[in-house]
Amino acid sequence: MIKKLLSLSLFFSLSVTAADQAITQWVYNTLERAQANLDKGNLEAAERIYYDYANDTWSSRSYDHFVILRTYAYFLLSFDRNDEALKYLKQASLKRDMPPYDIFELYFTLGQVYYVTGDRDNAKKTLLKWVEIGEKNKLDLKPEGYAILATIYAQDEEWGNALKYITLAIDNSYRFVEDWAQLKFAIHTERKEYLDALEISQDLVRYKPKNKQYIEQMAGIYNIIRFEEESLATLEFKLQQDLLTKPSEYINLANFYLYKGLPVDSSKVIEKGIKLKVLDSNIKNNELLSNAYIIAKDFDNAVKSLVKVTQITDDPKYDYRIGQIQLQNSKYSQAIKYFKIARNKGWNRKPGSLEMLLGVCYIEVDDFKNARLELKKAIDLGKESEANPWLSYIESTEGLRADASS
Repeated sequence: MIKKLLSLSLFFSLSVTAADQAITQWVYNTLERAQANLDKGNLEAAERIYYDYANDTWSSRSYDHFVILRTYAYFLLSFDRNDEALKYLKQASLKRDMPPYDIFELYFTLGQVYYVTGDRDNAKKTLLKWVEIGEKNKLDLKPEGYAILATIYAQDEEWGNALKYITLAIDNSYRFVEDWAQLKFAIHTERKEYLDALEISQDLVRYKPKNKQYIEQMAGIYNIIRFEEESLATLEFKLQQDLLTKPSEYINLANFYLYKGLPVDSSKVIEKGIKLKVLDSNIKNNELLSNAYIIAKDFDNAVKSLVKVTQITDDPKYDYRIGQIQLQNSKYSQAIKYFKIARNKGWNRKPGSLEMLLGVCYIEVDDFKNARLELKKAIDLGKESEANPWLSYIESTEGLRADASS
């Protein structure tokens, strides 16, 4: 109980601080009185304050009421009174003209509560609104929200959407989450994407080398791949005779070539499928084609494929990826161009990484002024240990040049 009270105290003090620029002074004082009761362990007195003000009559645009409803709901959630909390979260969500960040955070909590209380439909609707608001306002979308959406879509057997959101959850998490990896493995298996499933199963075995279930999963996927490999010769023959008519045949053959370490052959299969219009020139196929080119170290064609993707979607991860490829290909000016495009589109994953890469690119083109600016931004975003050696390099290089010219 003491631990719970401490967490409550911290949470509510943060709630008041976050809101104090917009709420009126008397509401601020009211929340402070409730907090004082919490600090003393007087939960009943604190709840009476929350309850009375939450159930009073307020304007539909009242930010004061929004904060009180939200705070009372969080209080109730701390004691697993989820159904009661849901009532007040729903009331808060109906308030009009609230700040985007506050609504964004509220929807994240509301979606989770809907989910744990078994209302999957409303959980999905609410979390999709959360994603929409987050993307529109460039807010930090938590991987846990993506994971819940992935789980809901998987339960509904909507495997494409399930894969989309579990991939976002994993890509945006700073740690390996075993349950999420298991879910992604199951989704790939359902979609018969066995090479992708194999990759995830290998990650799980590396994470828990002695887990019998994971070892057996990996062995099972290997068996499926070996069985399907027997049809590889048939697919190759059909390709030579222009007898492949299904997109899945082209994709399977391209993936098998990648699995066998033949990326050039893989790229030729995808190119042919797109040329014959059996494969759509969509995001997924161009991304697969780009991956094949990258493995084959054909960076120029890899970039061309991803440029096509950027013409279909505004997702900045593809511009960021182009920047990485151009950097790897020593085309530093082009790398700078695409890193900046990614940033302008709202790239906010892996804070500081983009600034680090921009700093390195500017050093390579001898633009130390901009390099220094980007590296200092990287430091502000937590990349001090990576950025400082480059800043030292700039200082020493400028010093050597000054000595040489004097």
